[in-house]
Amino acid sequence: MRKTVFFLILILCLLLSSSVAAEFKRILGPMFSSYSRPWPGPFSGDYPVALDYGSTWSPFKNSRFSFFGGLGLEFPLSRSLEVGVEVLYKEAGGQYRLETGLFDSYRYEFQSREVSFPLLLEAHFRKKSRPYFLAGVEPSFILSHRYQLFYRSEASRVFMKVEEADIKGYTGRADLALVLGLGFEAAVKRRKVAVECRYHLGLPDLGRGLLPGPEGNAVRVRSRQLLLVISYVIK
Repeated sequence: MRKTVFFLILILCLLLSSSVAAEFKRILGPMFSSYSRPWPGPFSGDYPVALDYGSTWSPFKNSRFSFFGGLGLEFPLSRSLEVGVEVLYKEAGGQYRLETGLFDSYRYEFQSREVSFPLLLEAHFRKKSRPYFLAGVEPSFILSHRYQLFYRSEASRVFMKVEEADIKGYTGRADLALVLGLGFEAAVKRRKVAVECRYHLGLPDLGRGLLPGPEGNAVRVRSRQLLLVISYVIK
């Protein structure tokens, strides 16, 4: 894992050193993020078995909605191929709801902050309309990770915070994801604008094998993200 991250950062530095031939772009957009399963422990009380949904590939189930932003460079390799390197700041995580038989509600929220360095290859289908397919890898460094528990009684419409904890010590320092997506590029007022939809599939266990599940066994927690990327070239 460390060797992979170091190799990707080295490639990023080499590409940045030749930025004269690149297009510099600004990146922003909304994202849905979630974990492959609920994040267990270290919470007070018993871990709620009702939250154990098992592994999922969907970034929408139990997701957290947020925004991201960053900068990037694109390097043309040929008429149909481009390689891109980016630096993104994200606020990811997930949230889970638990409804009791007495109509009380619990909401478990997880918020992580991370800096990502996507390395992507773009393959353009046609020259005029410029739709393209992209694939690559995305190493990320996790800056912080917090957990919050909110409670709402049957007679109330408002969730009240009842518990909060810093779980950075129970979280891996880095993530590495495979990225797949589709995009469309066009010229708008002499500027190149692109809209992409990316799926982020996290590979490592962010819980580092230390987190106990409902039966006391270690569980694996992986990241899932869906990003709507809006980028434009800065002249």
